[in-house]
Amino acid sequence: MTPPETDQATALRLRSARLAQGLELAALGRELKLPQTTLEAMERGDWARLGAPVFARHLLQRYARRLDVVIDCESIAAQLPDPQLSSQLPRSRFGRFADFSARQVTYVTGSLLLLPALYVLLVQWPNAGSSAAYALDPPLTVPAAPALPVTTVSDTAVVAQTPEPPAAAAPVPVSTPPTTVSAGLTPSLPLAEAVARRIEMRFTADSWIEVFGRDGSVLERALARSGEARQWPVEQVGRVTIGNALGTEVRVDGSDVNLEAVRAANVARFALSSDGAIEAVPR
Repeated sequence: MTPPETDQATALRLRSARLAQGLELAALGRELKLPQTTLEAMERGDWARLGAPVFARHLLQRYARRLDVVIDCESIAAQLPDPQLSSQLPRSRFGRFADFSARQVTYVTGSLLLLPALYVLLVQWPNAGSSAAYALDPPLTVPAAPALPVTTVSDTAVVAQTPEPPAAAAPVPVSTPPTTVSAGLTPSLPLAEAVARRIEMRFTADSWIEVFGRDGSVLERALARSGEARQWPVEQVGRVTIGNALGTEVRVDGSDVNLEAVRAANVARFALSSDGAIEAVPR
């Protein structure tokens, strides 16, 4: 391990290099996008305020490169302890069962309410309309023509009988075929597709991340490289820790998330609710 004198000497070299270049902490903080308190901690040799070893090494490398100072970042990071991880979510078996049961009851109830309506619209309605579409018209009836009278001729006289005019035939009713709507033209109702909500992280610099599920399980714990991206469903993520908050872009359903309220010394810690909102969690 590096002795305290070396830590103070390294911090003094950083401070002397900054003063020699005539730079202010506030201006350097804006340029490097780092809090002024973080720069002050590095110039005091207070490495513990920089967070985990990977974060301390990254911050020291950036600051030393800006001031053109060569320091042993690896030895400083080696003396820092690894962070102790503890779940902030309830681990009781009853709590996990209650959350799971509530979601399943909601899904089953929605399905039971939707299926009868779909059955009536897609099955009963087209069959009822098609049964009347092919009804046949009644046959046309033509009345028989009246018989003509017969004239009888005798030896003594010819009796001429004038036949009576036939009765006027009744008008034949003409029925108009009913107009029906074909079952094939019945509009089908589109079903809305459920879109899963997602949380996405894009890294513009190397960053150490921890993502925990709502049941306390570890979804991911790794060092993400610059240019990489990660994403998870919102309903699975419970708590997130981002080591390099300034080098990470967080989006929920495509909308950018501001990490200023949940960031401390460039480390963001927050819990994610089911509607995509974030809130800070204690270290």
